[in-house]
Amino acid sequence: MAEMTATQRLWREALTGKISRRDVLVRGAALGLSAPVIAALAQETIRGTLAAEEGSPVATFYDWQLNLHPAIYDVGDEQGVEIEIAPTENFGNDRFIAEAQDETSTWDMYAGVTPFLEMLQLVATGTIEPWDPHVTDEIKNDLFPATLEEGTVDGSWYVWPLLLDITVQASHAGILEQAGIDPEVAPATWDEFIANAQKVQESGAAPYGLTFDNRDWRSLIPLTHSIDTDVYTPDGLFRYNSDAAVQALEIMKSMMQWTSADILASAGVDNTVLVDQATWAAEQAGYYFKYQNAPLTYSFTWPDPSQLRLARLPKTADGVGGTVFWDTGAVLFKYGANKAKMVEFIQAMQQYEPIWANSVQGNPDEGTSAVGQMPVTQSTWASWDAEPPEFISGNPWVYQIRDALADARAIAPSLLAISQFDVARPLWHKYLSGETADARTAGQEAMDAVIAEYQKQTGNDPQV
Repeated sequence: MAEMTATQRLWREALTGKISRRDVLVRGAALGLSAPVIAALAQETIRGTLAAEEGSPVATFYDWQLNLHPAIYDVGDEQGVEIEIAPTENFGNDRFIAEAQDETSTWDMYAGVTPFLEMLQLVATGTIEPWDPHVTDEIKNDLFPATLEEGTVDGSWYVWPLLLDITVQASHAGILEQAGIDPEVAPATWDEFIANAQKVQESGAAPYGLTFDNRDWRSLIPLTHSIDTDVYTPDGLFRYNSDAAVQALEIMKSMMQWTSADILASAGVDNTVLVDQATWAAEQAGYYFKYQNAPLTYSFTWPDPSQLRLARLPKTADGVGGTVFWDTGAVLFKYGANKAKMVEFIQAMQQYEPIWANSVQGNPDEGTSAVGQMPVTQSTWASWDAEPPEFISGNPWVYQIRDALADARAIAPSLLAISQFDVARPLWHKYLSGETADARTAGQEAMDAVIAEYQKQTGNDPQV
């Protein structure tokens, strides 16, 4: 078949509702189409009717989800749902929001939403609608309560949790043994964690005692949650100046001499290899704390990946023992056409065991590593408890991840999304680098920056 011309492509995409009205107008004008033709193509009644006649249900995912969990495509094939890579970058949702403003949607659902980063914006712009009218109480009650709460705004449930991540501690058993540390006993407190890291480094068992990701939601906030989880303002802003956050900063400061000198190097939000990931992949540290995906992924190329150990995050002696979790979940587009089918598709995903087998053990033959993202349906875990499949019985660390959820808390959603962390991070990093001498000063400066950003973006003062 001959390749379509630009005009033919625009005609097809417009009539099947695959592009927004705004895109029709812009591209039509650029191609020199007449005003009456462009106006006709842009009519929502024509486009919506033809889209409904032509289209099959379409779900869109972040590219990393499909790379890590290729069995999602199998579920799509079985359910008659087309799977597409989302046109999103750096947690941006501009395309989705623009379509909603034109009262249309190319897709029925988007499965790449992290609630604390994107949910409020999608709700506020009318881009998504709640799942509640389309599901039964049985479906909702099967979810772990914390994950249901994570995706709920003002009593309405917007983000259906799919892929669970929890911040844990990881260790390299071989390195610990060389340092004279029992690798089967995980540190219960941060004092023990740091003391063991010191032993690793001073013994020469590894160049560094520990490593961590320097971004707020992957280090400072989980560490703060191990002390106290009540650290958010009514607007969902993290309290960098809270006693728990200041104490967490002091603990992180005591780690600095046992980690790599470039640990504070700039880190974006993409999936490029960062300092902590490279250190762990090269077997250069005894301990690591981050969400479980990272140590699993970056131990995959070790000569002996079985040396990896995972355990719950340490805490302070009097801390609450919390950690951070988040789900990458699905939202239902308000102007999508196949809402009931999306419910069926998600349920099929949750029950499709090859997704979870690949997540737990990877597939070396296909080059996929274990990532440890777990299901959040209680019925799935109950069936595994009663009759564990081999991939579960052979990897008992999965229960460390599941059990940590009982004390974990999701990061509160806020209108600032990721920008609150971007403006705060340089300021609390100054304390870790020694540029700012006092942890409380650094925490207050970070909080001041967040407040200023909130005022800039909303025109209002936050509730602090």
